[in-house]
Amino acid sequence: MNVNEASKSSGLSAHTIRYYDKEGLFPFIARDEHGYRNFNEEDMYWLEFIKCMRDTHMPLSKLREIATLFNQGTSTIEERRQIFLDHKQDLLEQKRLIENGLIKLEEKFKILDNEV
Repeated sequence: MNVNEASKSSGLSAHTIRYYDKEGLFPFIARDEHGYRNFNEEDMYWLEFIKCMRDTHMPLSKLREIATLFNQGTSTIEERRQIFLDHKQDLLEQKRLIENGLIKLEEKFKILDNEV
């Protein structure tokens, strides 16, 4: 699958995919005889993973580190696991803050409703 097909399948723009490649997030993507990227099923999983992690504000530098570690093989599993655990903790903290913010908003709505 070429970049345009990967774009349609993933929902990311072709420009974004090319940018991520330039940033070193796809060191394992095969290229055809003309140098065009050729995404396979595993590559598409990685692309979807990148999209999800970017949606949750994981920095490109961390995604690049994960890609580099993955390329180094199974000896890096624990390092990758730690990056994921750290991000999970960040997300849980964000979730806590959002839940607290929603509670405060609901309290404010009740106050406003009583003012009417």
